[in-house]
Amino acid sequence: MLHLIDETNRSDPLYADMLEQSYLIRHDIYVNFRGWKGLDRPDGREIDQFDNEDARYLVWADGSEVVGGARFVPTTKPHLMSDVFPHLVTLGEIPRDPNIWELTRIFTSRGGKSRVNRRQVTLDVFAGMFEMAVELRLKAISVVCDTFFLPRLLERGIDATPLGLPTPYPEGTCIAIVIPISVDQLIAARGNDCGRLLYNINTPPSQRTPVPGDAVVYAN
Repeated sequence: MLHLIDETNRSDPLYADMLEQSYLIRHDIYVNFRGWKGLDRPDGREIDQFDNEDARYLVWADGSEVVGGARFVPTTKPHLMSDVFPHLVTLGEIPRDPNIWELTRIFTSRGGKSRVNRRQVTLDVFAGMFEMAVELRLKAISVVCDTFFLPRLLERGIDATPLGLPTPYPEGTCIAIVIPISVDQLIAARGNDCGRLLYNINTPPSQRTPVPGDAVVYAN
């Protein structure tokens, strides 16, 4: 099940625990697995200046166990592209708009007790991002990502526009991109599956498992 955590519900004990699990998983992935030693912390939590009251999170959980997720920050506030990687944007300007959010720290756990398919979790987080963005009437999502991320989007039929050239950094090569939001983009991300993914804490348990073919209709 995919949850949206924001300033309205992050203090709930269930969601507070999910965020703590997310920080630990992010540390395992980005520090232990990918070798981003600049993010290492003695408490084993990967958390930075953008994990603040402005951040929103998508969290994929199997019951109460976090398996995947992503972070979003409004581009009108300090964010990764504007404050850490502004040099990546050489084609135009850094997106700054109330209806454009930045995607960062997308992850899928490497361990845990859950038996769910990790690849499907990743696809669900992507599709949930577009579902969230369409419902909130966002115009676009901006991203600083490794270059391997861009072909994966394009192969799925999702449009994305580079904001600069690929640029080396200590752990790889990254690029700044912007992803427009539309119903067509949501459909591409879902792979034509219309089952709803996104729930909030007030969704009754009986409604928390998406039913195949349970279509949700969106309007631009």
